[in-house]
Amino acid sequence: MQQNKRHHSEKKLSPSREEYLKAIYKLSKRTQSVRSIDISVYLGVSKPSVHRAVTTLQEEGLIIKPLGGEIQLTEEGRKQGEAIMAKFQIIRQFLITCCNVNELTASADACKMEHIISDDAVFALKKYLGLVQVDDP
Repeated sequence: MQQNKRHHSEKKLSPSREEYLKAIYKLSKRTQSVRSIDISVYLGVSKPSVHRAVTTLQEEGLIIKPLGGEIQLTEEGRKQGEAIMAKFQIIRQFLITCCNVNELTASADACKMEHIISDDAVFALKKYLGLVQVDDP
């Protein structure tokens, strides 16, 4: 399985795959075992869609899913899941706090924006919101 692992910087995940990874990350925080059906229900997508996404994420080395088993994040998958969630939370907070966008709209928009915003822009938002010291790397 390790030979199939591609470093995440070689190929950026599509927004769709990022959503699946974020869902797996969020579900894994709630329960030890994440099943395909849980992802299907959580995202409101078909089981075949989940299967395709899980296969891709496994090929990328971000998750492990033994045949018939439960889905687990790899260390790299956990890191990327955390990064996606952090982007979402920062953008959402900015929209609510600084732009007076209601929470529902801010969440929906942040979910879309998290996939295209650069790390530099996220860092700038964090500085603006006072979430990081100006001299932090």
